[in-house]
Amino acid sequence: MLLRFAAFIFLLTSFSSSQNLFNRIISSPFTTSIIRGTEIDGLFKPRDLDFNTNIDRPNELWVINENSASFDSNFGGSTVTYYNAGLGSQWADYRKDSYSGHFMHTASAIAFSDNGGFANTLDVQDANGNPSGYFSGCTLWDADTSIYSRIHQNGPLLGSHWDMVHQSPFSIGIAAETENIYWLFDGYHSTIAKYDFQEPHPDHEHGGEDHSDGIVYRYDEINVSRVNGLSSHMVLDKDSGYLYLCDTGNQKIVRLNTNAGEISYSLNPYGENLQGYYSMVGAEYETIIDSGLILPTGIEIYENYLIVSDHSNGDIIFYDLDNLGINQELKRLKTDRANDIMSIKVGPNGSIWYVGTNTNQLVQIIPPMNGDLNGDNNLTLADMVLILSHIVGSNLLEPEYNFIADTNSDNQINVFDLLFIIDSIQ
Repeated sequence: MLLRFAAFIFLLTSFSSSQNLFNRIISSPFTTSIIRGTEIDGLFKPRDLDFNTNIDRPNELWVINENSASFDSNFGGSTVTYYNAGLGSQWADYRKDSYSGHFMHTASAIAFSDNGGFANTLDVQDANGNPSGYFSGCTLWDADTSIYSRIHQNGPLLGSHWDMVHQSPFSIGIAAETENIYWLFDGYHSTIAKYDFQEPHPDHEHGGEDHSDGIVYRYDEINVSRVNGLSSHMVLDKDSGYLYLCDTGNQKIVRLNTNAGEISYSLNPYGENLQGYYSMVGAEYETIIDSGLILPTGIEIYENYLIVSDHSNGDIIFYDLDNLGINQELKRLKTDRANDIMSIKVGPNGSIWYVGTNTNQLVQIIPPMNGDLNGDNNLTLADMVLILSHIVGSNLLEPEYNFIADTNSDNQINVFDLLFIIDSIQ
């Protein structure tokens, strides 16, 4: 009983700390961006990122590349896993399955499910490189690192992939629902599809070719538009059942009720036998943001916030999910990453992560450190002068700087906060 209570207190404290960090980012007049990953780690045209959902593997961040690293001459998408992401002990692991030229051909998005697996989409017409083919869709993988890109690398089975269904060419966004069920942005059909892999290959076989138990539900009433070379990411709010997606080509954000809709008629699958391939009717969807966006590509939900990144100008925009409508923007962060930022994710500690697809970088956004009043991410004489001027009343700080100056969190700005900065100056 004591151990359970201690575990509960730890989780509660961790949750509160992550909330506090995120709230400080929202409240800060400025933030700090730290480059956590580069091309040296294997990043090359990274297009998405996600944290492993396994509670026994905290702070394990996966980034998916459109192609292999610059030091890897083999064609095909790849991943870089950052262990202890954002901590002093962070390290990176680059991997590329030997069959990723098909299963991660032009990889565009990644999502972890709750069963130890993840899936990726392919931004290509045909995953075999056939100019007149349309054999492309979504691939399922096992995140067990003793399996992923480790087994069957020399055949005879097709690498370590867990399953694949090929009914969505130019798929550029993905969100996990549960276990082996994923939602895709189907760029070729300009709509949203639900993929149910059911049992990955018979007997959980890795590298097999039997996709016949797969079921695809295509929501043809929804019309979305892709932009060549960009991802249109999606996020599922599992509490409400709403899927939020970037309709990049139409410059808006759409919300879909995943609990609505029914089968209208069967479709003919391309290039493979499936248990079912259906066109759906009765979809419930709506545009929730249709202004202030140019090329929305990244999207995330944290608490009651909806967060969207705009590839065109590099802005990160925060919205209140409970009050979507007129004057819906709460805050807009400038990252100076125009035509670079592609995807965003809130980490376990409440900080914000994103990938720069053209700079080949992984970046973490954190709030300013206590006492850093001039925003240079250091405590210096300049910060001491600013807080001293405030204390003596010669030059008062703007209200939004108060929580930065209040270094001991006693809701007062006084000599004790000044002494903290003095003691911290090196």
